[in-house]
Amino acid sequence: MKRKICAGLYVNLVTIIATVVGFIYYMINCNTAYFANLGVNPVVAGCIIAAVILQIILIVIGMKNQPMWADILPVATSVLLMLGTINFVSARVNGIAAIITFENNAENMADLNSAIISIAACLIATVISIVASFFDVTKEAA
Repeated sequence: MKRKICAGLYVNLVTIIATVVGFIYYMINCNTAYFANLGVNPVVAGCIIAAVILQIILIVIGMKNQPMWADILPVATSVLLMLGTINFVSARVNGIAAIITFENNAENMADLNSAIISIAACLIATVISIVASFFDVTKEAA
């Protein structure tokens, strides 16, 4: 049977792009002068990377006849993104508050910029992944 590409493919691709952007800025933020002492949190990095891998698996499987067990992939992706984002925000919230209130200078604000971009990208990826779970990647052509 022929398969027809649906909107879910494009929504999942946008999720992957937002997740990768969030991860890149997370790694940048981990190497800034202000946040370098926190290092790379393995929970955050692992959840984000696992979410990207699951999204890719979902797209690849969705292009074929999707097995029943693959229905859990969109939920797992969203949960991993939420978990990674929550851990990232919780690790940075004190530093963000300190920079905004007491340690406000150009260097610290530049370090804060990558954290804000990463948090925003991860939040956007999480919301889009939740929306993507309602769409099929492909469906059988009539």
